[in-house]
Amino acid sequence: MAVKETINKGWSPVSTGDGFYITTTQGENDALSAATVAPVTPAIPASTRLSGSKIMVFIDVNTISGSVGTTDIFMEMSPDGVNWTSHETTGQDYIELSTTFNHNATGWTVLIADLQEFRSPYYRIGFNSQGNTMGTVMRFQMGYSYAK
Repeated sequence: MAVKETINKGWSPVSTGDGFYITTTQGENDALSAATVAPVTPAIPASTRLSGSKIMVFIDVNTISGSVGTTDIFMEMSPDGVNWTSHETTGQDYIELSTTFNHNATGWTVLIADLQEFRSPYYRIGFNSQGNTMGTVMRFQMGYSYAK
């Protein structure tokens, strides 16, 4: 189980798609120095109303030092933006987006998150919930896109 570390960048809307969708990203994080952390985003604002929809989630690894391998990408839920579902030992109460994310590959990885069965005001995105070794320096960006 990994220690979760909230990424130190906030959300920024970057584009709208002809009035049909909104894409939001974070700036590149400060380099992570701990090799076994699970980076998680700050809460996605409840005003986005993601429940009941499908969204795109994406991550771009910009810099990596050391061999990493594969890990998971997930979403967690919260009723208040502070207390989050915990899934490392239960296998439930979270949304697993991928179990085969390759940290060594730079460039955008895009996934579809199906939130049609979930009802929660807050969500956050993370990866490496099992605490796999990720090297000594890692910089990346995360984002999401949803229909208006």
